[in-house]
Amino acid sequence: MNNAAKHIIRLVVLILLQALLINNLHWLGIFHPSIYIIGLLLLPATLSRTAELFIGAAVGLIMDIIYSTAGAHMAACVAVAYFRPLLIHQLVQDANRIGTQVCSASIGTRQFIILASLMIALHQVLVLFLEAWSLDHTGWLILSALCSAGVTILLAWLYDRTQR
Repeated sequence: MNNAAKHIIRLVVLILLQALLINNLHWLGIFHPSIYIIGLLLLPATLSRTAELFIGAAVGLIMDIIYSTAGAHMAACVAVAYFRPLLIHQLVQDANRIGTQVCSASIGTRQFIILASLMIALHQVLVLFLEAWSLDHTGWLILSALCSAGVTILLAWLYDRTQR
């Protein structure tokens, strides 16, 4: 199977898991893991900026349709797709180390966890604040974003470990 098909299948599977499984689990009202973001995190490093933004927008739109939100997921996914190359460039000084895969084997476990943490935290904060569209419950939103990001980061790390 070629590399593009592998990434497309992974994105589709993660979106389906999010829609059919994660969306139907109630995690104490605080945890809202977004496993589909793992698909954006693991896109090839050689992907063009335009393609990355387009994929982010498409994934976000699909999630907005599933969750019936007014663009919160799309805005968060586009932000993640926009900042991802910048974060990779800042975290990995030797561009030859990256290759085509963004994973702990190519960029190092520490850099991968930092990259995943920053991207997932950005995504969770944006989605939750845009869905709430209010700063009335800022403490609750921050707690929910941190808990959700923590669970999603753990799942991203576990997924990365299984791919070695």
